[in-house]
Amino acid sequence: MSGRAVYRWAALAVIALCVVVSYTALKRRAGDDPPLPPSGPRPAFQLPFTCGETWTLTTYPGHDDFDIDFFFAGGPTGGRTVRASAAGTVAWAGWSATLGDGQPAPPGSSGTRGGLGYGVIIDHGGNWFTEYGHFGAVPQVRTGDRVTAGQPLGVVGHTGSTTVDHLHYEQLDDGRDPKRTRGNGDKVEAVFDGVPSGITSDDDSPAQTRTSRNCPA
Repeated sequence: MSGRAVYRWAALAVIALCVVVSYTALKRRAGDDPPLPPSGPRPAFQLPFTCGETWTLTTYPGHDDFDIDFFFAGGPTGGRTVRASAAGTVAWAGWSATLGDGQPAPPGSSGTRGGLGYGVIIDHGGNWFTEYGHFGAVPQVRTGDRVTAGQPLGVVGHTGSTTVDHLHYEQLDDGRDPKRTRGNGDKVEAVFDGVPSGITSDDDSPAQTRTSRNCPA
């Protein structure tokens, strides 16, 4: 084969490779990846508090649908123990809050523009997550820790985007969002001890009172 023919075949091979790479990139960009596995059954979530304690579940206009603010029904809310709703792995534990200019807020501050403050996110497997925010101090668990149902995670406080002691809480089905972003589209109505929370909208969800069945096995 002449040198010119070899050069021509090499050039064609490079062009073909570029076409394959470009097609693959476009396919990924267009969202043609194979569907992700469906979510598993919802874990047997319990109220994130000590067995026997009674708490009030609330929301407010402007709150994301399905987000719950918990207040202790038997006295002061601040300092109460926050417990894991079910067993799982800590996906994140730490500090998250921003100031009005978008810069990170100092750890431990309150009344910030946004953020959970001190908080925890637990991966329960099967695409299910729970989120806990506004702790009064650094979480008692670390990212990567395995936790059991009812294990202490921290204490209720008012860090992050609040000035009032309460626990911000969410249940998320990450299978609802193929990008796995754990965003608003993944939030679902919380269920505790098999009973729906009744907090489904920031506009018309009346406060609920529940007693924790998050009891030692």
